[in-house]
Amino acid sequence: MAKGYQNAQDVLTRTRDGQDLNAIWDAFAAILETFNAQRQPLVDLLSFNVTDVIEDIVEAGGERFEEATEFGLPKAIRPRPIVTQRAFPFKWYDTRQGYTFQYLAGDGNTQGATSQQLDSVLQMVMEADNRLLFEQVMKALFNSANRTTTVTNTPYTVTALYNADSMFIPPYNGVTFNPATHTHYVGSGAVLLDSTDLDNLAALLTEHGYDTGNGYTTLILVNKTEADVIKTFRRGVVNNNAVTAVYDFIPATGTGFLLPIGWEVAAGGQPGNQFAGMNVVGTYGPYLIVEHGTIPSGYLVAAASAGRSTSLNVVGIRQHSQASLQGVILKPGNNNAYPLIDSMFIRGLGTGVGRRGAAAVMQLTAGAYAVPAAYAWTA
Repeated sequence: MAKGYQNAQDVLTRTRDGQDLNAIWDAFAAILETFNAQRQPLVDLLSFNVTDVIEDIVEAGGERFEEATEFGLPKAIRPRPIVTQRAFPFKWYDTRQGYTFQYLAGDGNTQGATSQQLDSVLQMVMEADNRLLFEQVMKALFNSANRTTTVTNTPYTVTALYNADSMFIPPYNGVTFNPATHTHYVGSGAVLLDSTDLDNLAALLTEHGYDTGNGYTTLILVNKTEADVIKTFRRGVVNNNAVTAVYDFIPATGTGFLLPIGWEVAAGGQPGNQFAGMNVVGTYGPYLIVEHGTIPSGYLVAAASAGRSTSLNVVGIRQHSQASLQGVILKPGNNNAYPLIDSMFIRGLGTGVGRRGAAAVMQLTAGAYAVPAAYAWTA
């Protein structure tokens, strides 16, 4: 895409085939809004906002009943929530818009830029901001290595999901985990997707308490390639890798998929085809199967969501502590008069995993997990 100052020659009112360029600008804006609409619901369901370098995260815990005795008193419950600390990085990002005076006012032979043309720049800025936010959330989710952020010359560890880094893992319901081996970045053991891959991936969340009983919805996010395979799973029927499915795939309403005669649908009936703006293709057992084109083919993500942008979600999005420095900020540029006019758009943010057990990523491979190139951190 061309960069630099927009000048008088950039002002067009008709294309070569006679189409109204303002109508094209309007269509361009609609396309950008569509891109944003696809990405934002996923960001909302996976993330929460933070403003501090270090945040206290309360992990899931649990109490148990004792067997009663005739005269004895049971031990009293003493709420002692397990609090762990998570660090979140922060960086500034920017972009610029620039015009010549004649682009805005005209050169005497042509009129200046239309409002649609000027608005298109703002639309692109907002789309770029949405993309930046989305990519930062997805990179925090898919990358299996911890990172370091430095604040006032003090280094802090920015954690990934559980990744066998020997950091403390809170026990849940009496179950303990070996922090030196327990990881939520796994290989499936085979290149073909089978039904146990879904069971095993979701189990990594539920064993830490991220389940419906604690107010979470378990989403399994897949590309269309994997979604088409999941649609074939039938309870008691052998699928890929000689595996017998435990559940039936139940298609969502309005997907054009008819249930075979005699099928019994679990309590609650067929799922709806939307969940908080996400495209639900159906369920497999208690898990919502969400098809999303941003999930790389050959990967599956299980994520526990407690709702839009709630602090119980997995990825923290850190913004500046000052409200006036949050979101996209417009600042005057170096040139603010004749003949060149420009301005800067600034965005500050960083992402890191808050609840390390609330998501898990699987690669369909016979080997070890590898970060997908689309979401690898770059220098």
